[in-house]
Amino acid sequence: MAVTTVEGVPLVIGHEWAVQLLDRSLASGRLSQAYLFAGSPRIGKTTLALYLARAINCLDESQEARPCGTCSACHRIGQGRHPDVRVIDDEGSRIKIEQIRELQREIALSPFQARRRVYILCNFQRATIEAANCLLKTLEEPPPSTVLVLTATQAEMLLPTTASRC
Repeated sequence: MAVTTVEGVPLVIGHEWAVQLLDRSLASGRLSQAYLFAGSPRIGKTTLALYLARAINCLDESQEARPCGTCSACHRIGQGRHPDVRVIDDEGSRIKIEQIRELQREIALSPFQARRRVYILCNFQRATIEAANCLLKTLEEPPPSTVLVLTATQAEMLLPTTASRC
């Protein structure tokens, strides 16, 4: 999917309030351990999650310029090649407990190159009940160097405990 970019950073259209909220959280050093982006299909939830991953791990020292879109971290995240940013998005298939267990093994490791590891779990409403239950403890107490972002078409389609921990 081609995404419109400005200086290599995906243009997040129609989510100005969300971008401002995330930018303020980042600037104040008060990022949450987990976020849930819910809404209709194809409105930019994953684009917003990748924007957040870039903003967190951008190498530009200027707080106002993050994400810069030009540093190596921004480029690698945009290309899906950053070792500390993982997107779980198997179009049409369910998220299985094995995928969550693999994520939990990885999440215990310190970031390799980034400030924080970022895991983006797309369309989490497609997770099996076993996978959703398996993720609960990690959502509640992830390592401090980790941010989890779940996307869903409707928050009501998730376990109430999953939504409340984001």
